Amino acid sequence: YAEDMVRGTLFALASRIIKESPVDTGRFRGNWQASLNTPKQGKLQRLDRSGAGAINDMSSVVMGLNMGQTFYLTNNLPYARRLEYGYSKQAPSGMLRINVMRVQSELEKARKR
Repeated sequence: YAEDMVRGTLFALASRIIKESPVDTGRFRGNWQASLNTPKQGKLQRLDRSGAGAINDMSSVVMGLNMGQTFYLTNNLPYARRLEYGYSKQAPSGMLRINVMRVQSELEKARKR
């Protein structure tokens, strides 16, 4: 049960981050890379305007997660930090910080039930 809850929470969080990422060509959304225990290095050439490819790849990683492993979601494009801190009008509050706060709030509410 605990593994399923962790997997579901990670999937929801990572999906939101990917879907709420600003999109122009789709390169930024396509560069979200999920991994276990070690963050991904390098950049992808994938253009993924919808985010479906990145979400599908991330889902496979999440489903392979075992308790005790560390999940990473990285985007190594040089402008990722700028986008997180308001550079894009599509995501003026970023996509990581806002979604981490949402998930923390949801988990806190669930804990109190």
